[in-house]
Amino acid sequence: MSIKRAICAVASIGALLAVAGAAPAAAASVAYVDQGSVILSSLDGAQKVVLAGPVTNAAGETEPYLAVAQADNGRILAVRNFPGRISRFSSYRVWEPDGSSTVQGPLTAPSGFTIYVYPLSLDLTADGTFVTYGFSNSSGCCPIQLREGTYARSADGNSLDPIELSGHTWPTTFGRRLITASGSTIEVQNADAAPFGTAFTPWLDLSGLMLDLSRTDVAANGKLAAFEVTRRDSGSQTVGKIGVVGIESPGGALTGTPDCFLPATGLAGEASLSQDATRIAWRDQDGLKVAGSPVTIADPCALTSPPVVLSATGRHPSIGGADIARFLPPAPPAPP
Repeated sequence: MSIKRAICAVASIGALLAVAGAAPAAAASVAYVDQGSVILSSLDGAQKVVLAGPVTNAAGETEPYLAVAQADNGRILAVRNFPGRISRFSSYRVWEPDGSSTVQGPLTAPSGFTIYVYPLSLDLTADGTFVTYGFSNSSGCCPIQLREGTYARSADGNSLDPIELSGHTWPTTFGRRLITASGSTIEVQNADAAPFGTAFTPWLDLSGLMLDLSRTDVAANGKLAAFEVTRRDSGSQTVGKIGVVGIESPGGALTGTPDCFLPATGLAGEASLSQDATRIAWRDQDGLKVAGSPVTIADPCALTSPPVVLSATGRHPSIGGADIARFLPPAPPAPP
């Protein structure tokens, strides 16, 4: 059965959401984390640069980078923390499209919980102004209270608490609007007050797949979406799949092409689409891959170019507009 047949499209063709996203642009690079470092790579892996390695804090502890996001305009934000420490001790650093890096600060959360877990999905708005990150926090007993949702805040380095959007999980962005999950339904944030508005419109109901929904990434041109579905048994993940569907716009109808699941080795996740929808990055058992996006209904997806493994240990790929040439070290001077 095709993905389209298994999905209930909540938004009808006659009531498509008007979506103002980033202008379509060819992707330039993919940022990812690899063994605690932040890497920026060309999509074919021919050029790579280490933006930052693990940081030694004032207590002499090593804080690896754990997640990274790249905006459509090429701004990059990466989060680090000491392993096992609660997420409220997380910090972030920003790299500008010109290669400079002067902004950093704490990745904050409001008080009131005992255990904080975030970022569960990290993304920047298309212009790099705001950062969004999912959370799953719990209180002490009794009773234990669990709250899940999304935080949204400025990415300018201040220490202010973020705006909380409770119940809307696994955020990604399209322009300044959020694409989130609510149970088994993908939802799109309404245009007013994005990314801080609390009004969302249900879009695609994935309950027919009988799997758990997490992230959904939408290409900046608004024509392709990649969603992640999982299953856990006895605490261990047993299914991890990435579905790819053609769309008229976020919140609009499915076009029917493509309509497939990515061919992956083992558990797949962490999908990222290029701005022009021609490339897709993901992580599976083989490592971090980039391939040509599918354009047919063949299932598994018939990729338009074969996957290139950029790193066997890379995680959290984020395709964006950064020009890797601006981040490479200067060439050595020519000999006299």
